[in-house]
Amino acid sequence: MKVYHIGAGAPSDALLASARDEAARMEAEARDEGGAQGTGFVVIHEGEVGTWLLMDWWAHGDILCQRLSLGDADGFAAQDARPLNACVWELPVLMHERDAWVRHMMGGAPDPEAYLADHLDKEAV
Repeated sequence: MKVYHIGAGAPSDALLASARDEAARMEAEARDEGGAQGTGFVVIHEGEVGTWLLMDWWAHGDILCQRLSLGDADGFAAQDARPLNACVWELPVLMHERDAWVRHMMGGAPDPEAYLADHLDKEAV
């Protein structure tokens, strides 16, 4: 999984640990709805309402799945019951990841290592 952070400065170690715990909790679902070698990305967005965690993974070759959580360094709560997808500041990450997936995984022989190495520059967010 690739990790992106949106916010001023670097995320705290506590926030990273909490995000890692939440992503690990969601990992079983990603495996169940998989078929794409466990590849995907996580966005940690420290916003005005709180810290958003987007866990996105590729399934069935060309489907982007997502689970959205809201929380902080003390923990996250899934937001599955709400019709939310992504903030305007998160959309460049989603667009980049779509293009990277097509470039590295859908044309010819899939190259998951090239996909995982293809990151969006922080300045583009």
